[in-house]
Amino acid sequence: MRLFVANLSDWIAFGVAMSSIGWVDFSSTDREKVSQVLAMLQEPGTLDELGIGQIRDAFADLLFPGFSTIQTRAKYFITVPRIIRDYMELDARTQRRKSLRDYLESQENEVARLLVERHGSAESGIIGSEMVGSEQGVARKPSSVYWNGLRQFGIVNTAKSLAEFSREVGQAQSVPRATGHEEDDSDALSHRSVVHLDVCKSGWMNDVSIHLSESEAQFLIDKLTHTTAIRNSVVSQFLIHGLAEELVGDSGEALTFPELVAWVKGRADVSAPCRHALELAEEFSDAINGAHIRFNILIARNSGNAALEAEREELFSEWLKQARERNLFSASSVNDWLQAATAGGARINLNAREFLSQWHEAIFQNQPVSSLDRLVESRARKNKGRRSVLLKNLGEAPHWQGMDSLSYRWPTARTILRDVVQGAEC
Repeated sequence: MRLFVANLSDWIAFGVAMSSIGWVDFSSTDREKVSQVLAMLQEPGTLDELGIGQIRDAFADLLFPGFSTIQTRAKYFITVPRIIRDYMELDARTQRRKSLRDYLESQENEVARLLVERHGSAESGIIGSEMVGSEQGVARKPSSVYWNGLRQFGIVNTAKSLAEFSREVGQAQSVPRATGHEEDDSDALSHRSVVHLDVCKSGWMNDVSIHLSESEAQFLIDKLTHTTAIRNSVVSQFLIHGLAEELVGDSGEALTFPELVAWVKGRADVSAPCRHALELAEEFSDAINGAHIRFNILIARNSGNAALEAEREELFSEWLKQARERNLFSASSVNDWLQAATAGGARINLNAREFLSQWHEAIFQNQPVSSLDRLVESRARKNKGRRSVLLKNLGEAPHWQGMDSLSYRWPTARTILRDVVQGAEC
């Protein structure tokens, strides 16, 4: 079966229970987003049965711009622009024979091979390690996974999608330059205006490592702390105020997102916009978690698992008690959540807004659980139609659970931040 959907938002709302998916859209930026969504949907706990993913992603873009759940290590913020710079330094004849897209593909395969050769396949976060030696090569290219971050952090100076950039990158022949720091490279103006690096280093792939050097780490710190558009983001604030080492250093614990929010509340040096956005994101996560608990109660009920249903009913009762104690569903809650989530320009579709308002009103008005279940079931059927998990026979595995508490890309950002902190200590 092949499905065509007019735009990205409709495609995301439609879901992924198809054997083949296409879309009618002239935007390569949207095509890149679809590829990333496909990759993310392979991760556990990401199926969005209730259709609140747009709100979750809007908060994630606000808190952790440039990060993605499918990013693995900070090093790719360095290797991808270096590959692009290498291509831009090729002579015009070579560039005409091989496009940037093809050059990226071959060099990213080589980087994967060299990293596995140096660190072994047990090293975490090497993209494509399982494909090294195969004819297929790296399936999920670092350049596509990290492209948005490279633009957001000002490492690649373009507003274009990767596909557009690859097609339109200049064909002018560049003069090879000696190894040296960017500031000392007076011949690199045309390259520096597009691709920024810590140093111009020829032959860098000969000793490539998944770990950041001190120079690379300091370069990323500079980008994350001096790029105005992301200054109030979580990672930038931690680096600006010297909190990163305490948070992700070897002696620090791996905080969950709620623990992170609690930790930040006691840090007056973190900017007020950052703290406020974190608190509202946590509120939204906690509020919508109740709907997901009810959804999983329906799953248990449909499966005839009374024990599991009772267990989840107890979980919901505890959730409801805490929501009341915290006044989580105040009169202004929905407006507060949506205003914060869309502060960066994100768009939330009408169905998601309506469901959030209906869920809020149902809890605010203390409606019975039967009404809550009808609301959740109606939303799931409207969102997923015949593909809803509610209509599937889960057999002996009724423990299926969709979204739980939301982490908004914090686990990825924490890993990247740890790489940066460790590299800066070299």
